[in-house]
Amino acid sequence: MQLHNKAPIDPGRRHFLKTSAYGGALLFSLTLPGKLLAANSGKAVSQWCVYVSIRPDNSVLMASPVMDMGQHMKTAGPMLLAEELDLDWSLIEFTDTCPAYFKLNDDGRAEYAYSYMNTGGSHALRSNWDYMRGAGATVRRMLLEEAASRWQVSVDKLRTEKSRVYHPEGQSFTYGELAEQAAQRHVSPEKVTLKSREAFTIIGTDRTTVDIDKMVTGKPLFGIDAEYPGMLHAVIARSPFIDGQLVSHNAPAAKRIAGVKDVIVLKRQTEDYGNGTTKQLMPPGVAVVADKLWAAMQGKNALAIKWRAGPEGMNQDSEQQLAEFHRLVSDPDYAAQSGFTHNVRLSEGDAKQALTEAADALDATYEIPLFAHACMEPFNCIADVREDGATIVVGHQFPEKVANNVATTLGISPLKVEVVSHRMGGGFGRRWEIDFVLEAVMLSKQLNKPVKVTWMREDTLEQDQFAPAFVMRVRAGLDENKKVVAWHHCQAQTRGDPRDSCFPFKLVPNYLSEHYDYPSQIATGPWRAPGHMQWAFAAESMLDELAYQAKEDPLAFRLKLMQPHTAYPHNGYGGDIIDSGRMAECYAVAAKMADWNRPREKGVGLGIAGHFTFGSYAAFVVEVAMDKDANLQVRRAWGAIDCGIAVNPNHIENQMQGGFIDGLSAALFNKVNVAGGEIQTKNFHQLRLMKMLEAPTDIQVRVIHSEASPTGVGEPPIGPAAAALANAIFAASGKRLRRLPFADAVRI
Repeated sequence: MQLHNKAPIDPGRRHFLKTSAYGGALLFSLTLPGKLLAANSGKAVSQWCVYVSIRPDNSVLMASPVMDMGQHMKTAGPMLLAEELDLDWSLIEFTDTCPAYFKLNDDGRAEYAYSYMNTGGSHALRSNWDYMRGAGATVRRMLLEEAASRWQVSVDKLRTEKSRVYHPEGQSFTYGELAEQAAQRHVSPEKVTLKSREAFTIIGTDRTTVDIDKMVTGKPLFGIDAEYPGMLHAVIARSPFIDGQLVSHNAPAAKRIAGVKDVIVLKRQTEDYGNGTTKQLMPPGVAVVADKLWAAMQGKNALAIKWRAGPEGMNQDSEQQLAEFHRLVSDPDYAAQSGFTHNVRLSEGDAKQALTEAADALDATYEIPLFAHACMEPFNCIADVREDGATIVVGHQFPEKVANNVATTLGISPLKVEVVSHRMGGGFGRRWEIDFVLEAVMLSKQLNKPVKVTWMREDTLEQDQFAPAFVMRVRAGLDENKKVVAWHHCQAQTRGDPRDSCFPFKLVPNYLSEHYDYPSQIATGPWRAPGHMQWAFAAESMLDELAYQAKEDPLAFRLKLMQPHTAYPHNGYGGDIIDSGRMAECYAVAAKMADWNRPREKGVGLGIAGHFTFGSYAAFVVEVAMDKDANLQVRRAWGAIDCGIAVNPNHIENQMQGGFIDGLSAALFNKVNVAGGEIQTKNFHQLRLMKMLEAPTDIQVRVIHSEASPTGVGEPPIGPAAAALANAIFAASGKRLRRLPFADAVRI
């Protein structure tokens, strides 16, 4: 039964409530005390709930608690609920949007009333692991108690299977027959129990992405597809310069384009961090508003807009910035006199002294440029600002942030901001920012009409907040037994911290990590697995260099380093423990899949790298061929991951393959140039991406069995990519690459 109405949009929770009541269907709205969660996981929360509509015909309408941006949460999250509820998976229909529910905290800001909806840091699944399972188990208990009441038997005598409750003598009720009365029941948390893992029938099985058919046939799932009654379209001309200044624009010419309604100048919006610094929330621009997108685009072209570079500021040139980074990490005297902030982050033993006493030592510097996010779907947002509140239709990684920033901008309560979340065509951290939302809000407020802002591809690059550039100097020493006894990592960047609590921390007795903060006006922000691919590139490349210096096999060298297998406290984001045994198993499994010890022909080499990212362990082996003219062919790859319980092995394999290719693409091609305060990299003719013919023809994946709670998969496979590729190129050619992108040194 198709329940979606014919309105141009799916207005979030209102639509879900409406369709849930259609034809007598029953909505289960659960607010569950933290006692249940504490009893089952040892953790405490305040409240949590999920929304499920069970219809009389026994079909189910389900809304995912976290919207999807390619990490498959729209499939994996409902799998948790369906498992504990014993739903028949084939009977589930999934809503296209994700309703957001908020409450106010003590500071008057919005926070999630129920599920934790934020998508980032590979935490969507692990943050909802207890929530979704507990909610499903509670609904199942409600249905059981209703059936027991009708049959006048003990609940303990009943069982559930595939959306039915069964009596011991064989008769059964469908969930649809029980739902209306069951939803009125209040169950004691003590009576709600979760399944043992041996009883799982859905978790751990391959499930196809629930709306894959809609994606491949071009159905309107994404924010850029969304419509809204009475909306206008806006396209905005923005400065290509950092802090650029508007010189002139031809508004009358734009207004002569058929369909153009108005031309509006938008001022820069900033946020005061309270320590004398500000962050740009929204760039200045000139918006052309029209009744159709095409008219708005043509109006923008007619503006003949001119900008001038902004005031000279701090470090607006990407190449000069990298040169400064090199000086900071290589020249202690210059670094001491530079005035830039220096931080000693981790220090165990005496790394500097150990280096002087080492039997053998290496000193290498690794460089990574600014990375663009280059999301497939350009940014977009619909805003309907009214006197009584606002509706925001958007694909955003942090709906909570949307509610709070919109409320602050409009001077209203966050509870008056409705956020309707759509599937995102990529986020990678860039959809954490708020600029594209505030543009729509400001225009809607001024025009008193719903407005949809759509960015052009050039906007997504010129207005990107890039992954920071890094220069990392690593000095490491071996003793007479070829054991790593000293490690000194020194890093310079504009934003973010080294991932120095990852390996080889705790594996080397004398360990020192320090870094320099380098202020810059080049906008930077989180980029897929922030800082992890960069750290792993330096750390895993150095491990490879040490192995060759010691004349040892790179795999054996790593496995020896991981001994004895020990779990250490981890102070970084994404997990309290980091386990060298779990990392070693990933190395070993990936190598076995690649038949690591089999000799390859001349010009063909294998490279290996692994990394701990946000609670998960991943390792890859990649095979490349390289001839005397530096023509590179990336042939095959093998990856192993330990991400705790594998909820949906199908999506884990998918993420491992896609994430690794994304990492290879970045390592080979991703680089943004900024000169004179102007973003030089403006479109895909200047920003190469890996093509299908350039990608490995085969990427085999092994998901390692684990009893640990699930951790992330979206970001871990990107960490080892650059190092594995660099190590393979060395194995094939003897050429050691320490500077990204590699396409500057090889031909592909």
